[in-house]
Amino acid sequence: MNSKNQEKTIVARKIGIDEYGLVKINNGSAHEFEERGIGDVKDGTIVLRPIELVYLSMIGYKIVIDDHEANINELIREVKNPHALTVYLDMRKRGYFIKPVVNGPVDFLVWDKGKSPLNSGPRYMIKIVSEGLGIQVMELLNVLKYSESMGAQLVLALVSSEGVITYYKAFTFKPVKGD
Repeated sequence: MNSKNQEKTIVARKIGIDEYGLVKINNGSAHEFEERGIGDVKDGTIVLRPIELVYLSMIGYKIVIDDHEANINELIREVKNPHALTVYLDMRKRGYFIKPVVNGPVDFLVWDKGKSPLNSGPRYMIKIVSEGLGIQVMELLNVLKYSESMGAQLVLALVSSEGVITYYKAFTFKPVKGD
């Protein structure tokens, strides 16, 4: 049987809260994941987040975690923020490379279409705002300052209770220097 007929499989093990260490990939490559902004290298291991495993499952990979084949519903239950999953999948569907941010002021880093995370920095940073909850002005200003200091455009992803996403670019007006 040639490799084109074999199923793409990811074998991983749980290594922490919301972290899965890649053990092996059948009929795929770790370099391909890196080029597409999937996973992070940590202590020599490629670490995948639940949101990335859901995406990989949706594009045809069989996911095996700790010797158990995980179905899509099990993987979705591992995602702590359903709005984050909605935004992640929407951006992937639009052709952007997107990486989840763990314990940061923003939720995602996003690269321009056609740009690889291996050789360029993120163009956008996304902060999710849930309808009805909003965001405090000081938090918004801090996130905006952070994104601008990192050279990225802040995008607010307003997610309605129905899962509809509206994206808003946030920016400050920089004073024009006089002569």
